[in-house]
Amino acid sequence: MYSRFYLSVLLISGLVLITFLVFATYRELNPEWKKYQLEYRDLLIKNAPNEAARKKAKSIKIEHQQIYIKPLKKVDRCMNCHRGVDDPLMKDAKVPHKLHSGDYLKKHPVSKFGCTLCHYGQGRATNKKDAHGKGRDTHWDYPLIPFKYIQSSCAKCHDYLFLKDNGGEMVVEGERLFREKGCRGCHKLNGVGGDLGKPLDIIGSQPIAYFPMKYVVGERNTYNWLKQHFLDPRKIVPGSEMRVFLSEKEADLLTTYTLTLRAEEMPRQFRAIRYTTPVPKDGESLYKMYCVACHGNGKISAYDEILKRTIPAIMNPAFLKIADDKNLERIIKEGRKGTPMTSWKRTAAGLRDEEIRNIIKFITKDRPDERPEPFDYKRFVTDTKHGKELFNVRCALCHGKDGKGGKDHLGLNLRNPAVQKFVDPEFLAMTIRDGRKGTPMPAFGKTGVGLSDQDIADLVAYIRSFSDKGKK
Repeated sequence: MYSRFYLSVLLISGLVLITFLVFATYRELNPEWKKYQLEYRDLLIKNAPNEAARKKAKSIKIEHQQIYIKPLKKVDRCMNCHRGVDDPLMKDAKVPHKLHSGDYLKKHPVSKFGCTLCHYGQGRATNKKDAHGKGRDTHWDYPLIPFKYIQSSCAKCHDYLFLKDNGGEMVVEGERLFREKGCRGCHKLNGVGGDLGKPLDIIGSQPIAYFPMKYVVGERNTYNWLKQHFLDPRKIVPGSEMRVFLSEKEADLLTTYTLTLRAEEMPRQFRAIRYTTPVPKDGESLYKMYCVACHGNGKISAYDEILKRTIPAIMNPAFLKIADDKNLERIIKEGRKGTPMTSWKRTAAGLRDEEIRNIIKFITKDRPDERPEPFDYKRFVTDTKHGKELFNVRCALCHGKDGKGGKDHLGLNLRNPAVQKFVDPEFLAMTIRDGRKGTPMPAFGKTGVGLSDQDIADLVAYIRSFSDKGKK
């Protein structure tokens, strides 16, 4: 009985093994690429212009194709399925036999550049699924790049001056958007930029595991993550403080540009002359590059739902009347600790003194000629107790009873260490007295709410006392 059972098990195991060997042998003798090469040969025979060409087509060998790109140490086997990619007779054929579009292969022959250098995918693979690197079970970090982002590959070897008029317009336009949408206000590139977000120098080379794919719609790859993150940062990364408002087209342009930010350096024989993209030095361009993402046009002070704080109107004429260039330079260089306003000096965000001065020139271009009447805060003997009473009645509604502002208040956080350390009492006194026209901050002096100079001095003394309380 036992011998019959073991004999049955042995027989079944043998049948399974034989079936497996037959299937494996069949796949080995009939690889997927063989079918495509047979189709290609049939198409050549059909499209042959004469008998000699037809005879030559019939003699084409169906065999494994491989290109070794020595400078890159890359193996490329795409020609196993795409043998017609450089064949003019395949102009009207369908993929994978279709002739490559444009005249790119004239200067980029497949024998020298291969295919995956530009199109990505897995060059060593010999079947479509693995070669394209698509699907969850391919485990390939750089799947075939969508055609709409293919221009990003051009920037590996060509500079922006060349790309502008030679098929790289999306890269050039994406780089312009990157600057003008203020991306560097939060992200460093080549050591220059804000530090609220991650540096972007090699974002285009990061593996799929680098990106949180949980909320990506569609195939979970780097390309979809980047675009969907541009369109709705908080949907892809809950809690993100990224402030960006883009159209579909702008998201595609920025995705194309971002994919050019790679760690790999092409060998010299592959690179055309590379020029460093000129970074504009005028104040307006610098403002857009580093400031506009948070401050917008600089003339509106409002609570921001994304950053969870009030963004000051730094180009408001009433503010500029009392904020001198020295004060602005100190704020830009040192930042505002406890806020998204980072330090922009050379050793922090990488801006040179000249660039900061140019930004200040742009910010202050509409500064009124008339200067405010000095307050002369030092002449007063102040009463912080009276100042607290006034604060609770006049200021708490916008700045909060604790002076921290916040979601339910229009006013800034007056307890911020940067305010306490760098904003002098004279500046505070004039701001309270004259207000900020065009913002929710009214004038509290005699021409406004009606507080006396002594009342204002007491208010300033109380606000200045916040820093003392913070030390206790």
